[in-house]
Amino acid sequence: MKKVIAIDLGATNLRVALVDEQLTIIKCVREKSVHKDEDALYEQIKRMIEEILANVSDADSITSIGISAAGFVHENEIKFSPNLEIGKFDLCDRLEEDFPNMKAHMANDANCSALVEALYGAGKNYETPIFITISSGIGVGVVNHKHLINLPLECGHFYVNYKNTVGQTNIRFYELEQICSGNGIVNLCKINNLEVENAEEFFKLVLARDKQARKIYDDWLQIMGSFISNLQVTFNSDAIVLSGGVMKSKVVFYNDLLSVSNAFVAPFPVRKIKFVNAQFDQDTGIIGGAAIALNEED
Repeated sequence: MKKVIAIDLGATNLRVALVDEQLTIIKCVREKSVHKDEDALYEQIKRMIEEILANVSDADSITSIGISAAGFVHENEIKFSPNLEIGKFDLCDRLEEDFPNMKAHMANDANCSALVEALYGAGKNYETPIFITISSGIGVGVVNHKHLINLPLECGHFYVNYKNTVGQTNIRFYELEQICSGNGIVNLCKINNLEVENAEEFFKLVLARDKQARKIYDDWLQIMGSFISNLQVTFNSDAIVLSGGVMKSKVVFYNDLLSVSNAFVAPFPVRKIKFVNAQFDQDTGIIGGAAIALNEED
């Protein structure tokens, strides 16, 4: 059975796996992603691939590497990755030099995930699914009739006006993911003088009906609901597939976010928003990388 190396290069975690043509993860290793140093990050990736290949009897038959990468990806190269804090990174070329029997293929992480969910996962029965991941950052991918809209939809970097009152001259803008992603929720709380370690702790406070947390939660719902409604007005999706680490707390916000999002789109002649849980969830990046590698081989 055909096997490929799949790499999920995320802002928080780096995962490297051996995956077969049925998208079964055979072996996987994970570490925290190196930041700010392309060379150190490359050495980390190379070492993890070597670890995966060790003791694999048919390693010589593995001829493809697929990479799902956080950041602006164009022509098989990372041009800029804000969350990894690196600039131009020719990862594929370097991998092909060190693993000469393999070809490396790369795409933006949200686009990888969107395509995988549309072809094999939660979006396979829909015409125009939008994939949104809410994790360390926020990513978006759109598929129309099984074809990826292959644009760098780095929507997590949309600017959001927050904590500005009418007539205030010091207008404050934040990138969406700076205040609404998993890491962003911690920042949102800090802006409002609430200290939390992570998004999970915040949502536990919301569930416990902490007054301060509830006020911040209402702000988060309005910002995210507005964002999701803008996507819906633009693409008129028949399903929005949600994934990412923040979804571990979905029992707290899922219905509220759906209600707020639909309230924003109500005046427009578009479909009512429907949320769907990602099928591959935490494995979406790895499966996405594998799918790229397998499709390129075919």
